[in-house]
Amino acid sequence: MIIVATFLAAGVEWVEALTIVLAVGMFKGWRNAVVGTSAGLLALAALTLAFGVAVSSHVDLVAVRTLVGVFLLLFGLKWLHKAVLRSSGLKALHDEAKAFEETKQMLVASGANRRLALDGVGVSTALSGVFLEGLEVVFIVIALGGLKNVPAAAIGAAASLVAVVAAGLIFRAPLTSVPENTMKYVVGVLLTSFGTFFAGEGIGVQWWNQDVSLLPLIAAYGVASIVAVWILRHPRAFTVEIRFLRSVRAAANEVWGLFVDDGALAIATVAVLLAIALFVDHQAGQRGLAGLLLVIGVFTAIAVSLSGAVRQSWLRGESSEAVAVVQEVLQDQEAPARLVEKVAPRSTG
Repeated sequence: MIIVATFLAAGVEWVEALTIVLAVGMFKGWRNAVVGTSAGLLALAALTLAFGVAVSSHVDLVAVRTLVGVFLLLFGLKWLHKAVLRSSGLKALHDEAKAFEETKQMLVASGANRRLALDGVGVSTALSGVFLEGLEVVFIVIALGGLKNVPAAAIGAAASLVAVVAAGLIFRAPLTSVPENTMKYVVGVLLTSFGTFFAGEGIGVQWWNQDVSLLPLIAAYGVASIVAVWILRHPRAFTVEIRFLRSVRAAANEVWGLFVDDGALAIATVAVLLAIALFVDHQAGQRGLAGLLLVIGVFTAIAVSLSGAVRQSWLRGESSEAVAVVQEVLQDQEAPARLVEKVAPRSTG
């Protein structure tokens, strides 16, 4: 399961990196694309090696697993939050063709294409694209591996890299046919599920049947996200909003924006984790119940964070109805004029 999850998650990042590298190769020369890509991959390898040495020799693995689990949960919720908004129509779908065109315009505007010498803009664009997207892959590999089965996660990431590179060499064009938005939705569910599992395990939760509990977690988050999409598409069915959380959400956006777009979602998630940790500490015999409470708490955090989007969707529906009413009134007012225009020629004849 870790290999599949890493393959999908890393595949999304590699597709985005490929779009940038292709643009550099086509409009700044393939030498610049290769140099920038190679430098980015070397930087990632050095960073990963340094992190591995530091963790294995100087850091408490239990503490690191807990911290990685928390960050993975926040990271997964960020992906899932965006996927729900995209699926409900409140956020634009990611478009690789548009990203390619934007990169192309930036590269062309930077100056002439020099085939015989390295171009600073081209190399830096390829390097930054590969490094930034690859940095997320490194985090996903470490997090999904749980610092226990990192080789399996690394195999999934490497396999996705080979698949994306092979597709890029064959088609020489952005992989617009890849269902990237659907993959991001699935990855969001998977990362949130794994993050819940690892974070809960780190704070002392005793999961039902150990790793097998990941299956009901994935199913639960998948169903919950589908329900959230339905609510956002039908805002009249669910218009309740907890108003006092508005100020909390606004303040937390600045602090937790790196991992979650919505501040309240991050704060509520961390609060749930702390509450479960205290519960386990005082109720050592209820570790199994703690897992269920953790999942319920994360569901609650997601619901609170989407309450604002529900209102936005409802207001958009109200605006559409108002525009339709105005158009209908205008058409009714224009009807007599159209009738006169039809009758006038006959009467003059």
